[in-house]
Amino acid sequence: MKKTMALLAMTVFLAACGDQQANEPQSQSQPSTTTTSPTKKVEQGERVTLYNDFSTTDDSVSKGQELSYVYKRDGSLTRFLLTNLGYNQYVKSYSVSKDEKTVMLDFKQSVMKTQLFQGSSGAKQTRDAIGKTFFANMPKLKTLQFRLNGQQEEWDHMNFTDYKRSDFSLD
Repeated sequence: MKKTMALLAMTVFLAACGDQQANEPQSQSQPSTTTTSPTKKVEQGERVTLYNDFSTTDDSVSKGQELSYVYKRDGSLTRFLLTNLGYNQYVKSYSVSKDEKTVMLDFKQSVMKTQLFQGSSGAKQTRDAIGKTFFANMPKLKTLQFRLNGQQEEWDHMNFTDYKRSDFSLD
C-alpha cells in the first residue's frame, strides 16, 4: 500500500511538472499579448518597417522587412533599427533627445573603409536606408544627425550632417 501511494504521489508530481514546462515556452514565444481582463491591458508589439530593399538598377531603397517590436523585449528602438538594418557595428554611439525630435548617430571612422559609404550609389543607399527607416518608424523625429567621430564632415559621396524628414521620400 505504501508503494502504491508513493508511486501515485510521484506520478501526480511528475505530471504537474510536465504541464508547467509544456506551458512555459508557449507564453514566451508569443511576440504580442492580449488583454487579460477588461481593466488590465498587457503591452502589445508594434510593427516596424525596414527600408532595406536595395535596387540593383539604380540607387533607390524601398520598403523591405516588417518586424515586430516590443520595447520590453527589444530595448531601444534606435538600436533595434540599426541592428536589424545591419549597421549597428559601424555606429560608435547614438543619442535621442528627450522629446524624440532629434536622433544623432555617431559613426566610427572605420566605416569609411567599408563599401557602405563608397561611391555615390552606396552612400545614397546607406543614407536612405537609415533615414527612411528612422523617419518611417519614429513619427516625432524631425532631425536625423549623422556624425563621423562626433564631427560633421563632408566626404566625396557622403555628408555627415543633419537630415530632415523632407530629405527622404517615404514610399
